[in-house]
Amino acid sequence: MRSPAADRSTTTTGRSLVLVPAWEGQKPASELAHLAAVGERARTDYVALASALDADVMDWEYFQRQATGAARAVARRRGFVPAQLVEAFLRRNRYTHIVAKADRLGLPLAMLHKLARTRRDLVLISVWLSRPKKAVFLRPLHAHSHLKAIICASSVQKQIAEEKLGVPPEKLHFALQPVDDRFWKPDGRPVEHLICSVGSEERDYATLVEAVRGLDVKTEIAVGGIVFRTGDLDADLSPALRPLVAADLPPNVEVRQQLHHQELRDMYARSKFVVVPTTDVDFDAGVTVIAEAMAMGKAVIVTRSRGQRDLIAEGETGLHVPPGDPRALREAIEHLLGDPAVAERMGRAARATAEAELTLDKWVGKVVAATRAAA
Repeated sequence: MRSPAADRSTTTTGRSLVLVPAWEGQKPASELAHLAAVGERARTDYVALASALDADVMDWEYFQRQATGAARAVARRRGFVPAQLVEAFLRRNRYTHIVAKADRLGLPLAMLHKLARTRRDLVLISVWLSRPKKAVFLRPLHAHSHLKAIICASSVQKQIAEEKLGVPPEKLHFALQPVDDRFWKPDGRPVEHLICSVGSEERDYATLVEAVRGLDVKTEIAVGGIVFRTGDLDADLSPALRPLVAADLPPNVEVRQQLHHQELRDMYARSKFVVVPTTDVDFDAGVTVIAEAMAMGKAVIVTRSRGQRDLIAEGETGLHVPPGDPRALREAIEHLLGDPAVAERMGRAARATAEAELTLDKWVGKVVAATRAAA
């Protein structure tokens, strides 16, 4: 086995690698950057980060152009996540820094480095460390010994990592969920008699549907590329989305799918405010939507889950409601519908917070600093 010193001495390029979840047909970083430059979509966080670090991006295009034969074989047989781990491990000596933008990539890669007794400057951008199948890498396996830094978007997850998973506090960094405030911004148009909700992960749409049933307001729910069927439910359909295919869906609720960034921005702009109902989980589910809504100058009603603590200031930028309580959610919705001036004031404060604390440029700066400090 190489010693750490010998392993570092073989690094030849001084470049960095940004490791992101990959899938077939994924748009390459260059195309994402172009689409953002011409205003067709928001800037992508890992693309901006890779530009700042002068880094390669290991995505689907990477596999098409330069992956090793071993990684390609693993991709064909086991899928992209194992293949990316193999590729990143085999290529590790090419890079000064490796930044993994997913727990399912960064934690196993750190474990591979630990087992091989090799060290790289490996940084993890994390979402949900406490999830059991991820937490096992930290306690009891102590893979964090081969992570130079873990960047958490949730203060709750940062606290859990330190107090329950044994990660040394000096390795933990806190950087709020970023938003491209140049793309997601108010455009001054009049709002409609409309509220909206977006996303699918850990959403509690059953509570939202009951809260707005019979209420005099149109509710649009955008859930991404899920294909709904009439009749029998697909067995793989997320439980959070099943209320949206029920036969008794209220007439004032419309489900929208596969919205492009510009269409989603339009929906935010037309809405009086945004509702983000979630289950009671210990990570910040819904944080991307909350950040986008705030940047759009919208008040946000959000479930006060165990993990959602960092973005909405109660009564200032939005309102919190208890988990799984349609009556409380309905009251919060009626409150903001009945007092548009309050909703508008909260929306202005939300935009100011986004500009001050949530910008993509600020996030990139924090991640770059943590990455380079790890060298």
